[in-house]
Amino acid sequence: METKVKIMYEDVLVGEILTNRSLTVDEALEIIGFDEQEFIEEQGWDDIDYNEFKLVY
Repeated sequence: METKVKIMYEDVLVGEILTNRSLTVDEALEIIGFDEQEFIEEQGWDDIDYNEFKLVY
């Protein structure tokens, strides 16, 4: 059975994926093709802290 997983940065939804297994944050970001620079520019931030990413199952 597939589960929807939300990839969050603090309170910002970064993306959603369907998976049938547990993932690391790095795996989830790779699956959605996360572009760090684009995300920073979209949010108007100077930098991000990868420790603030979380997966919500």
